[in-house]
Amino acid sequence: MRTTADVLRDREARGVALFITLEIIGLIALAAGILLFVTRAIPLSVLAIAVPALLALGGLLVLVRRGRWVGTAGVVAIVISVLATGPFVFLEWQGTDTAAAYLPKTGYPMGLILLVLTATTLQPLYPAVVTLLLTLFHGTLIFLALDDPGTMIAQLPTWQEHVMGPALHLGRVANEMAFLVGTGGIVTFSTWIARRTVLTAARLEQAAGQLSRYFSPEVAERVSTADPDFLRPGGSRRFVAVLVSDIQGFTGLSAELGPDATMRLLADYQERMTAAIFATGGSIDKYIGDGILATFGATGSLQSPCAQAVRAARAMTQALAAINAERAAAELPPIVHRIGVHAGEAMVGNVGTEERLEFTVIGDVVNLANRIEQACKTTGDAVLLSQAIVEACPDLAVARRDRPDLPGVAQPPDLFALVPAPEDVAADRSDG
Repeated sequence: MRTTADVLRDREARGVALFITLEIIGLIALAAGILLFVTRAIPLSVLAIAVPALLALGGLLVLVRRGRWVGTAGVVAIVISVLATGPFVFLEWQGTDTAAAYLPKTGYPMGLILLVLTATTLQPLYPAVVTLLLTLFHGTLIFLALDDPGTMIAQLPTWQEHVMGPALHLGRVANEMAFLVGTGGIVTFSTWIARRTVLTAARLEQAAGQLSRYFSPEVAERVSTADPDFLRPGGSRRFVAVLVSDIQGFTGLSAELGPDATMRLLADYQERMTAAIFATGGSIDKYIGDGILATFGATGSLQSPCAQAVRAARAMTQALAAINAERAAAELPPIVHRIGVHAGEAMVGNVGTEERLEFTVIGDVVNLANRIEQACKTTGDAVLLSQAIVEACPDLAVARRDRPDLPGVAQPPDLFALVPAPEDVAADRSDG
């Protein structure tokens, strides 16, 4: 499974590869343009600069596409690009009678292209390196201009002499340097913001994906927008309904089917049962082998958790009927599962550490729901409800059962079998 760091590294590698590729194309075009249109250029000097740079950039591109030393390759590629294209500024100037003031006036416009291209990596290190190199390069041009005796300093407060004549206006030079540094800073900061935004969005999406594994979409949305304290270790007491289900004879069935067929059957069964639970507002606390522990009201988002748990039990019964209809068509034996439902106060919250949390329900209500499910073996019913569930849903059609002995329960509650709804009966008849 790809992590957020993997996504960012991939984006950085793609951006660096794009930057190097475009730099190779640009360097070839620049060298060809100088050879064709700059009459004073010395071909040997141009090739002496361009060819080694192209070979080095090609080698770096191979490394980046193989995913090796991406960060180092990116920085080295930037340095090579500046060192390879920067001298062309001097090639245009050499052999003329123009003072060195020409150099800072023409500047290094390709540097801004480098700055923008490195921002596509979503790694602020690269725009920062470009900004530093451009500042040093432009500073070198200014130093050479001021060191040239032929350079004149503009006398007028306006920039007319600087723009229209040979003089150098120090105010204009300072303004250009400030613009360069400011632009580089803005691009670097924007790249950092973009990286942080992508990182945050990826983490939120990953967290939402984790939540959707346990909660219905509506509940997951509520949890994801909850107070951050909700996602820290700790909990609270809350009234919840707990549903426990288990496939009858699954151990023997798995031995007959073999591992591959068993896992396919279990995946199909759990997918359909989970859909039924989510459709009624429930949450998956955990899968226990072929068993399912589901809760209703654990996040406080349900008005009637007991009624929702009963609806889930009915929906699971209908989903099992659909599975058995398919199995009957394939001349396979039916699957039988047992469901126990109970409600009461429980501890609800996160257990574990901040690095790895598990949202769960703890308390006697969970243990008793498990015992009620096991009591289905004695009563022969598919769904058993506790008295707490029946009292919360007075309109339910149920049948009282004798109070069975429940292991580990000193005072077992009254139990009631859920009378199948008409649609459940119809589904059972169609299976037969």
